Amino acid sequence: MTYLFLLLINYISGMPLHAFYVSVANIEYDAKSKQVEISHRIFLDDLENGLTEWTGEQVDVLNPTTPEQLDEIIGKYLNAKTSYQVDGKSVTAQYLGSEKDDGVMYCYQVISSVKKLKSLTVTNTILMEIFDDQTNIIHMKKVGDTKSLKLNNKERSGTIVFD
Repeated sequence: MTYLFLLLINYISGMPLHAFYVSVANIEYDAKSKQVEISHRIFLDDLENGLTEWTGEQVDVLNPTTPEQLDEIIGKYLNAKTSYQVDGKSVTAQYLGSEKDDGVMYCYQVISSVKKLKSLTVTNTILMEIFDDQTNIIHMKKVGDTKSLKLNNKERSGTIVFD
């Protein structure tokens, strides 16, 4: 019912419904394994558009001809669109793989050999090449404490500091 009401208001006002573009990254520091574990959640259709734009070739995310090739493209894309600094030092995130679930692609990265973590600087420009109003939300968890960042085309990176 609410949806119909919004459509009616939209029709009367003559204004189109505005789509929003968002991805979410959940990051967790595991002190025991000395790893920063990263999970990106990206809508399939947006990812497909982003990969197609980025590669210059049509990429089929839903039904790839070769899933291994799609996974390789996703890994290269994430490595190009994200970067990290632990306590001010650049680190490399290794791409682990991805999986589809209910209209979303979960993409996994890990940063190894992180003995201590006081701050994490994240640069995330996923999908910003195709959507001017793309927002990438970052949730970082360390020992039960969760902090968040909201990144966009004006603010592509941010730092989370833990006490």
